Amino acid sequence: MESEIKKLLGMQKQSGARGRHCPDETQLAAFVAKRLDRSAHAAVEFHLADCDFCLSQLAFLTQSDDAENLDQVPFPLLLRARDIVAKAPKPAVNWGWRWAAPLVAFVCLILLAVIVVLQLRTRETASLSGPLIAQQNQPLPITSPEIVRAPRAPLPSEINPLTAAPRTQPNRSAQVRSNSSEALIPKLLAPQEGASIRAKDLELRWQPVADALFYEVRLLSGTGDIVFSQQTENTSLKPGTGAALVPGTKYFVVVSAHLRQGKTQKSTVVSFRLSGQ
Repeated sequence: MESEIKKLLGMQKQSGARGRHCPDETQLAAFVAKRLDRSAHAAVEFHLADCDFCLSQLAFLTQSDDAENLDQVPFPLLLRARDIVAKAPKPAVNWGWRWAAPLVAFVCLILLAVIVVLQLRTRETASLSGPLIAQQNQPLPITSPEIVRAPRAPLPSEINPLTAAPRTQPNRSAQVRSNSSEALIPKLLAPQEGASIRAKDLELRWQPVADALFYEVRLLSGTGDIVFSQQTENTSLKPGTGAALVPGTKYFVVVSAHLRQGKTQKSTVVSFRLSGQ
């Protein structure tokens, strides 16, 4: 079943562009076949609630005759995907002009080739009409000998005493780029993934981001609905009475850092359960 869904997704003519955080066809196929674990399944549900590109993939499955087990997809996402299929305009094919564009391009290519050939012949005629004696008596260019520099001998500190070979230097520029990109993504410190927390002890904390102007904290239900959203300049937040949270329910939290460059970086989605005590 999963391989058939993946094959259908590969046959779809995709509209738009896939985002950096979008799941691939394998993950979407496993999501429809309900073969992902709880945290991965919830993360894909949350991503589909905010990504029209991936939702169009799901919409393609809803209109395919070979797709089965679509009742396992959450009903709000399935309803939204079918709305996309119903609203998407069907492109009209003008068979009369189907071959017009290739024919015009082929004629233009021939004309361009003719112009290039005529220009080359004109330049050859002009070069042959010049004085041949002056061309024969032109001095040969003086070429300076190429200077070959010997490689620098390694310093004693750069030689491995065990192997007597030069030490390999780590690629520090790649490490700096990797560290700088990861420093712009907020990392949730609390709650931990899968933790069970009492309502009065619920506190959301994350690592600070250097270029962040402010943070946006969102709590989502298992169906992807936003039950709490608030902006703050701090790196911790207590929802308190402002969030109508139900004990014994599973929730998801995500923190978005709004940077000075106008970009937004999201943290990974963390799930937790609100205990009834």
